[in-house]
Amino acid sequence: MFFKSLKGLLCLKLRIAGKIMNILHIDLHMKILHIDLQESGSNRVEFRFFWDNPNQTRTYTRCLSEIDNLSKKADTDYYTRLPEDHAKTGQGLYRWLDGTERILQNELDSHRGEKIVLAISTSKGLVHLPWELLHDGQGFLVSKYPAIVPLRWMKTGNERLLTVDNNPQDRALNVVFMASSAKGVTPILDFEAEEGKILKATRGKPLSLTVEESGCIKELGELMASKDREYFDVIHLSGHATIKDQKPYFITETEYGDRQDTSAEDIARELQFNLPKLLFLSGCRTGYSDGDEILSMAEKLLENGAKAVLGWGQPVRDNEAADTAAILYEKLSQGFTLSESLAFAYQKLLGNQARDWHCLRLYVRGSIPEALVRRGQKKPLPPVSVVDQFVDSETKYLRVATRETFIGRRRDLQDCLQVLKKPFDNPKAIHKAGVFLQGFGGNGKSTLAARLCDRLPDYTKLVWWQQIDQTSLVNTLAKKLDRPQRQILLDSNEDLDYRLRDVFGQLNQPFLLILDDFEFNLECPSSSDDYILKAGVAPLLQALVWAIQETNYYHRLIITSRYTFSSPLLEEFYHLESLPSFKYKESDLEKKLRRLEDFSSGKIDKNYIERALNLADGNPRLLEWLNNEVLSSGEIDTKLRSFENESDVTWRDKIVWRLEEKPQLLTDEALEKVVSNCLIYEIPVPLAALEAVCQSVPNYQKKLQQAQDKGLIEVIHNDDRETLYRASHIKHINPHIELPKDASKLSDLEKTAAKVLTELWGNEENNNEERWAEIFRLAFAEIENPERFREQFDKMISVQYHKEADRAYEKELRKQREYLTENQGQIYQKLEEYLEQQDWKKADYETAFIMYQWMVIENYEDFLYLFWKVSLDVIDEIDRLWMDYSEGKFGIKGQVKIYRDLRARMSGEKSREKRREEWARMWDESFVEQHEWERFGDLVGWKQGKRWLNLPNMEVAYRTPETHDYHLPKLMYYNSKLTIFRDSGWGFGGIWANMNFAFGTDAMFLFFRVET
Repeated sequence: MFFKSLKGLLCLKLRIAGKIMNILHIDLHMKILHIDLQESGSNRVEFRFFWDNPNQTRTYTRCLSEIDNLSKKADTDYYTRLPEDHAKTGQGLYRWLDGTERILQNELDSHRGEKIVLAISTSKGLVHLPWELLHDGQGFLVSKYPAIVPLRWMKTGNERLLTVDNNPQDRALNVVFMASSAKGVTPILDFEAEEGKILKATRGKPLSLTVEESGCIKELGELMASKDREYFDVIHLSGHATIKDQKPYFITETEYGDRQDTSAEDIARELQFNLPKLLFLSGCRTGYSDGDEILSMAEKLLENGAKAVLGWGQPVRDNEAADTAAILYEKLSQGFTLSESLAFAYQKLLGNQARDWHCLRLYVRGSIPEALVRRGQKKPLPPVSVVDQFVDSETKYLRVATRETFIGRRRDLQDCLQVLKKPFDNPKAIHKAGVFLQGFGGNGKSTLAARLCDRLPDYTKLVWWQQIDQTSLVNTLAKKLDRPQRQILLDSNEDLDYRLRDVFGQLNQPFLLILDDFEFNLECPSSSDDYILKAGVAPLLQALVWAIQETNYYHRLIITSRYTFSSPLLEEFYHLESLPSFKYKESDLEKKLRRLEDFSSGKIDKNYIERALNLADGNPRLLEWLNNEVLSSGEIDTKLRSFENESDVTWRDKIVWRLEEKPQLLTDEALEKVVSNCLIYEIPVPLAALEAVCQSVPNYQKKLQQAQDKGLIEVIHNDDRETLYRASHIKHINPHIELPKDASKLSDLEKTAAKVLTELWGNEENNNEERWAEIFRLAFAEIENPERFREQFDKMISVQYHKEADRAYEKELRKQREYLTENQGQIYQKLEEYLEQQDWKKADYETAFIMYQWMVIENYEDFLYLFWKVSLDVIDEIDRLWMDYSEGKFGIKGQVKIYRDLRARMSGEKSREKRREEWARMWDESFVEQHEWERFGDLVGWKQGKRWLNLPNMEVAYRTPETHDYHLPKLMYYNSKLTIFRDSGWGFGGIWANMNFAFGTDAMFLFFRVET
């Protein structure tokens, strides 16, 4: 008994001592070597080295010019695309800091084997130096055991030394993770992979990762304010950052997903009074300071109240930033201190030979946070995800992507969360009973629902899969209720809607009820009708919606279904209709394929990969199946062929219910005809484009809506807030849904589609190359029109050398190379007709079109190569036709002679060999004398004063070309594949980055070759 009492007394004393040490910020293990600066005269500073007593220092002085020189050396040797060897740079810094006095080495030796932090002042330009590279000749300091970790100490006020904030919480590490991916900001980061790596690294460890999906700093502020003070230990911001006008910004999102450049002051204003112990700004150059004009975002946040900020000193690779976050939070969640966790991160990155390991920088002010949570916690771990509730009860397989493997659907998530997470009294609240997620099988509705559940940690989640009835609803709910509420719910003398209302009204924690694969509760009277609720389900859903409304939308519903149903109840839901595949969300598709080994390994023949991608049409479930069952097999070609020729259709069961006991996809002839016609488009188009090709079908507008309701036509909301539509191109979903086999009907469909897209998109405002390509693809398919290539060339020209239209036209024309080659015998026919009519404009356009065709026929890379390599027989024939029909006034050879005579007069006659040397010099140095080309433009009338002719003012020149000899042809020189700016005027080549004038590089390649 005595010993037990003595043991208890000792334990009590130890606990009291521990609390005293926490209050006094004493850490018996960590040693902080402060390296401070003090001005000593006008051009000298005193370096002060001390541990825990600023009155016991060792010092030396240095000239400020030494720091300036080091800073300049850092710019040339470190902050550059091809830096010096990092070990060499680190050794140089170490020797300079150590000095001839050897203070640094001696101080480190005095505590060898202990945990040491180097707190290096950020004043007098020291902040610009890459201290993380410090290397003592034996190795980087951060790579030692135990590591010596440098940090950047920003002194404020009368602060003389850093204290230690050692007050770990007895709970899981609470991290809020917010990635920003604003519309139009590229490259798109794989923030899902970063979150996945964090979750994988901390599996089974005490970490609670709360994700703020909005990417909006205001929404983050609301999240922080909704929790108790000091609830979150870390805020992790992931995204792009920038520096504009010497000021750093983190690129976040508005509430609508648009770009918002957020300053440190903006962040501090939204998070004031709620800043956690650690902020991690995982964006490029958030930790960069030039030591003079540019203060890093990390420092700016310290100035505005933050205590510790992690950032990156240079641009960092996406995957390395994710690896850093994973190891950092793994160690912090286990109770390691911040400096220890940083040491683990540096060493892990070094072990992985990460390029950017040294860019990670910790800035502190006032105190250093140590362990954020206690070690050896006995409390139950917080649930990471609810995906376990989405298990197939028959096969026991997980039906959704895990939290670690989820990708994409960012805008859909944001829109749904705007409905689900706002309380009733919030002015931004959207008063809906829940969200209705509808779309084709395998496109990820259930996975999206599971993701929404994970994003709403304050809800109690309950999942019903497929068929639901009153018994299953009541029994499942009852298991989550206390006795009083359970008795109310089970009272059979009261109607269900009143019981639900009374129960919901008494609960302190909201329910999130998920009705998954709800199509099992629908029926379709006939193939031509809409789906409706089954008789027993209609009052059940009515009761749930009414009870939610009566309790001020405190509880919410999520419904997933392959089909939309006809009911006024749907008006009470936010409807995410016909959820699209990843086909036309390129960034999501790329992320998905990176996670599928056989698609991304590079070991599978590209032809097989392309065929598999065509089969899947972006459907996530089909992509996974093709990866796991087809591309990983030894019979890839055989299996793909069996699916392509429909000899094996078992794969349909993965996305379409086919058995009678399942809710089958029912279609009638009119619906099949509408969807078949919509297959003419390969990309998402406006609804008007679909309507244009379906007008021959009776009641086509209703059938188009039915096609959406049944998932056969996907609805895409793009970043420009356009709503577009696309019929699913997955083959053999329904044997009656296919393009017309009759050639004339198919041609009529293509002609109609091309016409309507030209009306919608064939203008200067269309900067989308893919849309231009679709116009040209459809127009080129009209094979009975021999003028189709010429007409679309004129269309491309009419939008004033629109680079997207030009690239799209070339891309589609190259697909017609075989046809053009076979018909090259008539290539000059139209030119001769136009010249005979003296229609100089059409003849000039036709000449450029002929050159375009030769570029494709000969498979030249671009116009520059065309002019360099095209047969001179081509030039001779074009010149002959122009000379014959203009009575010798126009032609290419005349232009060549004018230019050569001009050069001879200006620089003396040169031999042919000399001209070849100049040609080679031009090729190597990209150089043409500006004054020669300017004068040539005057002589042939391609200039008016100091301005080169452009398309708008060429019309007058076409009407009066006789004012200058050899004025034509000219359009062919304009169509360069070099850089052309819309407002640059006639450059006949382009604007080169190192020149400030337009010049005729392409023309010169031709002029030096042609014999006159």
